[in-house]
Amino acid sequence: MYDDLRELAVRSGTIRGSLTKRCERVSDSAASETTPVSEAAASEYQVVARRYRPRTLDDLVGQDHVVSALRKAIKLNRVTHAYLFTGTRGVGKTSMARIFAKCLNCVHGPTDKPCDKCDICKAISVGQDVDVIEIDGASNTGVDDVRALRENVGLRPSRARYKIYYIDEVHMLSTGAFNALLKTLEEPPEHVKFLFATTESHKIPITVLSRCQRFDFAGIRPELIVETLSSICTKEGLEVEPEALWTIARRAGGSMRDAQSLLERLLVHAEGRLTDDRAREVLGLASDDRMIDLIESLAAHDLSGTFAKVQAACDIGVQPGEILGGTLELLRDAMVLAAGGDGPMLAVGARQKSRLETLAKSWGLDSILAALQILAEAKARTKGNPQGRLIAELGLARVARLVDLVDLGDVIARIKSGGAIATDRKNAGIANGVPATESVATRRIAPSPAAPPIAEKVVEIRPEPVRPATPKRFEPEPPTRVAEVPAVTETIGLEEYRLRWKDFVTKLGPRLGIVIANYPPRSMSPNGVLVCEVSPAFKEKLDSFRAAENVKKISDAAKAIWGRPVNLEVVINPDAESVAPSASVKEARWESLESEPMIKTLVDLFQAKRFWIDGDSN
Repeated sequence: MYDDLRELAVRSGTIRGSLTKRCERVSDSAASETTPVSEAAASEYQVVARRYRPRTLDDLVGQDHVVSALRKAIKLNRVTHAYLFTGTRGVGKTSMARIFAKCLNCVHGPTDKPCDKCDICKAISVGQDVDVIEIDGASNTGVDDVRALRENVGLRPSRARYKIYYIDEVHMLSTGAFNALLKTLEEPPEHVKFLFATTESHKIPITVLSRCQRFDFAGIRPELIVETLSSICTKEGLEVEPEALWTIARRAGGSMRDAQSLLERLLVHAEGRLTDDRAREVLGLASDDRMIDLIESLAAHDLSGTFAKVQAACDIGVQPGEILGGTLELLRDAMVLAAGGDGPMLAVGARQKSRLETLAKSWGLDSILAALQILAEAKARTKGNPQGRLIAELGLARVARLVDLVDLGDVIARIKSGGAIATDRKNAGIANGVPATESVATRRIAPSPAAPPIAEKVVEIRPEPVRPATPKRFEPEPPTRVAEVPAVTETIGLEEYRLRWKDFVTKLGPRLGIVIANYPPRSMSPNGVLVCEVSPAFKEKLDSFRAAENVKKISDAAKAIWGRPVNLEVVINPDAESVAPSASVKEARWESLESEPMIKTLVDLFQAKRFWIDGDSN
């Protein structure tokens, strides 16, 4: 029996030793496998946007108004219980929330300059502090999530001064969740602070907005982004062209995070030096010179050149939407230059600014505005559309076929002064996309020639019988004489005055013209005074003809129509009847109108048909 026990002990010892050796081998093998993994984890690469995230208030870029307000709140001990940070992506909302939490909970605080060295500051910087709870509003949207928050609000912080709840994209919370949060948000415990961030503040209920102190984060200016990226490139040991940094800044659209992500993408292709051409090639962007060439083709109405430049851009990988986007950015700067503004250029560097200034002056502000509207609509239609290139080319073609636009006020002023105006659309330099030497053919407006005398006697005027005065029935008004002028040597017949009476009335305007519109002169005295007999219904309006400003207006209107002032007398006649022009008078008047170059142009352009306003169509 003892021998059996001895043998069993020997065997167990052998087994134990074997197991021990096996475990040692396994342990050594595991150690040999885990050591490289730990080293790899320790050397894990961190992206530029995280590695260069702002850590103090001084590091934040482009949000001086927010930094100043929060500094004063900390120094004056006026920190409220809820803050709302709103703005577009990548402008520093989350960074500001973490920095502000460090300002409040730093062991040396509250202070506007946290040490960033204590355990609390370090934990907050990486989002792992137990007393600073970061919540994603997009994935915690329900009432139950807010209920859990309310239950934990009463618990005091573990080691810090405040328990801070940071809810990102807070607008994603449901209506029920917002309602559940209202009471706690209005009267939180003294050790609790709420920090909210959102990109769409309009989706937050007004009841929540009214309980928060709101700060709007602005888009970061391109020059500040360029300065920050230049500092990062210096620290990374990368040589970079300034034009490349400006390309990145303009593409980022005011977002520092987007700019840093684009720089991260380009670092792989830099090979020690980053050029603007390489940056545009990687990002799929056309050069500023190429885009200005395209705009010059548009301004010259060169369709074939426009399509050729679009093809060249597509050949190097530029998408149709990017072509329109780059064109819009440059046109925006051209609009500022054409308007005489001195605002910052958003899309063009100093080297191309002179070319854009020349283009803006030659094309004109009105044409640039029309091009902006057309291309903006086209760009919106290209998003997600498989026919994006067709839509882009269609929009560019519409811009290339725009006739040079002129302000309507300038046109009217030219017509009044007898200046040159556009009369021939066909010669506007847009046919077949070939630029014309003169964009708009012009012709000087000449005064309309005097209409030939009408052979047929249109209206036979019989002298009115003399009637005895009857005071009870009618008291004659003294005649109203208007615009006393010296006699002229050359005379115009009564029929000529009657022929263009409608033009004279139109020139006077409705206030005066309504009185004599249907009462052309019935007679003309030997000394050239025109006598108009109007209905007693206009008795009260005769005073307006005596006003000094209207006397001058009548004289100017007569000069514009007949080339001379007139003497005009307006008298009341109870038997006066309005006189409609006869067919021959109408035809003669139409021939007179057709002789006007502007009228002829409008008729040809719009294929106009003539008709009489009084209803007698002809």
